[in-house]
Amino acid sequence: MQGTGLLSFAAALLLLGRWPALESGEVPFAVALGFLGVASIAALYRALALGPVAVVAPVVASYVAVTVLLVVVFLGERLSTGQLVAAGVTFAGVVLTSTDARRLRSTLGRPIPGVRIGLIATVGFGMWGAVFAIATRAFPWPAVILLLRMTSFAIVGAFILARGIDVRAFRDRRALALATTVGLLDTVANALFALGIETGYASVAATGSGAYPIIPAILGVVALGERPAPNQYLGIAVLVCGLVALGAFS
Repeated sequence: MQGTGLLSFAAALLLLGRWPALESGEVPFAVALGFLGVASIAALYRALALGPVAVVAPVVASYVAVTVLLVVVFLGERLSTGQLVAAGVTFAGVVLTSTDARRLRSTLGRPIPGVRIGLIATVGFGMWGAVFAIATRAFPWPAVILLLRMTSFAIVGAFILARGIDVRAFRDRRALALATTVGLLDTVANALFALGIETGYASVAATGSGAYPIIPAILGVVALGERPAPNQYLGIAVLVCGLVALGAFS
């Protein structure tokens, strides 16, 4: 994922003639974003492997609240009452869409494996979003993303070499295609997030980016024939209303 994201982004910059001039001040941001991003993704995958998605997903999805809080504190953004209400509705929709209430009820009163690691991912993603917002306000976003991808690739590569992890699974073309697709989509998402921060409020862009659960929810129904819980259908409706209101007030 990191390799294909790096190569595709570098190729796009070269083809578009937008290769950025790199500055030394961008390096600390890239290193921080690389470590935060890789650690958060690893924590998310581990949490999902240990615990039920219905419990872990809404915990991790709440990272948006951490990002918005940090952006308000460190970038000094102030949202209007309408924006705050719309952000709150969007956040409620994110949690509802991420949660299968049927499975959540069955786990009440019992320790849930993966939740503590999920909280690490939540804080990590929240901090990543805030650091990314600060970095893209201070430096051109193409340079930030390029250095971020380089750092992430180096971190993952070093871990693979240190642990002697076998990567021959990617001889399977399906596995390679999936990893390539994820790398491309993740890099495009970074670029769009940066553009959102550049053209408006970072806190609003972060809230909007947190609406991603609506996409796997719909794809799960269309592509996999899944049947979401009734509260998840409600969550999609609430999420759409929150996003529309957020756009209207912003």
